[in-house]
Amino acid sequence: MELCRVYGEFESEELAELAAGRIRRKIRGIHRMTVCQLTHSMQPVGGRVRFTMLPANLRMMNYVTDVMYAECYDRAIPEPYFRRNAELMIVCEDHVQSQVESMLHAAGAMRVRRES
Repeated sequence: MELCRVYGEFESEELAELAAGRIRRKIRGIHRMTVCQLTHSMQPVGGRVRFTMLPANLRMMNYVTDVMYAECYDRAIPEPYFRRNAELMIVCEDHVQSQVESMLHAAGAMRVRRES
């Protein structure tokens, strides 16, 4: 019995965990599954201050800039900035490798690859 590793990248950790559960229920011959985040260095967005420079013409011949600032809140940040990609690694028997790859694709995995 030979073992191989199959990797699939997902848009979020939750999607990787859902795919792992589905694969574990449907395919026999799975030995190990691991989900790990790929973007570890992402700083939290909320609680920061956002600055905006505004040009202002004050009835003079020159321009003056004004600075406005506001605090960034989590609900004001677009959802794609919160996304953290995750990778699902599956150690499986060699004869079920094609089934695992097809289920990863069906679950929405990107960059599916195999290592023997």
